[in-house]
Amino acid sequence: MIQDQHSVPVLRAATEADSSAIYDLVNSSDPHPWRLSLIEEALHSRHNWLLECRESRQIVGWLTASMMFEQTELEMVVTDVHRRRQGLGRALLEQWLDWAKQQDCEEALLEVRESNLGAIKLYLLLGFEQVGIRKNYYPLGEGGSEHAVLMTCKLK
Repeated sequence: MIQDQHSVPVLRAATEADSSAIYDLVNSSDPHPWRLSLIEEALHSRHNWLLECRESRQIVGWLTASMMFEQTELEMVVTDVHRRRQGLGRALLEQWLDWAKQQDCEEALLEVRESNLGAIKLYLLLGFEQVGIRKNYYPLGEGGSEHAVLMTCKLK
């Protein structure tokens, strides 16, 4: 089935005015969502991009990243749970990495739940490599936890 051109998401910079829509996306797509105050802080102090459908103005993806000196770090990337495996996450990640290279960043960093095999595969395809594990970092339901996989990508 071919998608209507108006349902194809457009990449743009996220602004503080997008905070409520991003909050809705994060809450519907992430089992451990950020509070609205964290999203607002990210929109104020970090670099942010989103994917928005033209006609409906629905936000279907968001990425926020920080930059310090020659490093950039992925803080969060989230896509609409109903639109996964359509290249949305990859588009956001490629935008972030292209931007980082333009800023003369030498390295991109991220951490990911060890159970998120789809994301890990995508990060590897984009040139990231695993450099460590942060034990028992992410909470799980019922008091458990899982490890974070630490990854890096050389940009120069």
